[in-house]
Amino acid sequence: MERLMHVLLLGATGKVGAPIRDELRERGHEVTAVVRDGSRLPPADASLHHQIGDVFDGAFLDNAAQGTEVVLCSVALRDEAQRDRTPVTLIRRAAHAAGRAGARLIALGGAGSLRTASGVDVVDTPSFPEVAKRESLGFRAALHDLIDDAPEDLVWTMVSPPLAIEFDGPRTASYRTAYDDLIVDEAGASRISAADLAVAVVDEVEKSQYPRRRFTVGY
Repeated sequence: MERLMHVLLLGATGKVGAPIRDELRERGHEVTAVVRDGSRLPPADASLHHQIGDVFDGAFLDNAAQGTEVVLCSVALRDEAQRDRTPVTLIRRAAHAAGRAGARLIALGGAGSLRTASGVDVVDTPSFPEVAKRESLGFRAALHDLIDDAPEDLVWTMVSPPLAIEFDGPRTASYRTAYDDLIVDEAGASRISAADLAVAVVDEVEKSQYPRRRFTVGY
């Protein structure tokens, strides 16, 4: 049995964050959920604590991370209202909080920085949707920022999902991993269910198989 841990989860009510929250609790881990609106969370209990605040507030995050072993960031920044809030700043704040707490950092990034079969990053392909480009370029920059500038004693991991996340898809607990190359299935589709993405993320919480690097998942 894997050791049970206390995880600070940023973005715990999002389409990706909520399945991760539920997977963590199902496996017996303790979750402190950081959200802007606590009404969307299940009731607090011994395994779920609420922290209402702004993930861009460095002092708040530093305090919230104390006593945790993993800071897990699953925050989307595609909303135009968050245009001034960049992935680089988000991940730096989360990394600082993790470092202060002596915790690991696991951050969800985008698929845009993954390499296609032609050798071009997904975000640089002609078919990449314009509406997602700003966020995707931001998470690519955040990945390179971690690679180049993360403190040497910070154990960080970035998880890049495939192109399509199937939010109503089943939990099969079956997936493949790669480092920097986009994973596609036999039909040429790059996809995974949100439930199986959560399985992969929590597997990394428990096993720390990809320290100080990025990996991706897919079917």
